[in-house]
Amino acid sequence: MSTTSIGKHLSDKREDNELEKTKSAPKRTGDAKVGTSMALIQYIVVRKDLTKKPLKWSWGSVISNACHAASVAVISSNFDNPNVQKYITQAHGQMRKVTLAAPDCEALITVAKMLKDLNIVHYLWIEEPEKIPTCLAVCPLPKKDIQPILKSLKLFR
Repeated sequence: MSTTSIGKHLSDKREDNELEKTKSAPKRTGDAKVGTSMALIQYIVVRKDLTKKPLKWSWGSVISNACHAASVAVISSNFDNPNVQKYITQAHGQMRKVTLAAPDCEALITVAKMLKDLNIVHYLWIEEPEKIPTCLAVCPLPKKDIQPILKSLKLFR
């Protein structure tokens, strides 16, 4: 196959993929708008100390753990939750996440206990086989309902 035909083949594939995305894109439901108090938002709390000594985890490992908690754990295990359904069917680009920092394991566990006491659906991700709590993800909620509870935590930077 020549370079020209490879380029044409890739271009055709890209067009097919874009057409398929348009056909299969979920319809937006609800009237939650980004930037309003009704907008659903998912908070993720990640241990900041994982990237520092003595642990020295790579940024990729930390990000992967946050992704596991957010998408696989809390979304899939609460798939029938009405807020999850609204969240995953929002128009492309309107799924909002905020990543916050817990200084250490103790702080992360404290947040998890507080959420549990308040009956807020969340998932504490524990890295296996080491059994290390690394992060947690909160089920999508209206910002007005969850932001005040987590306001003491800073953005993960």
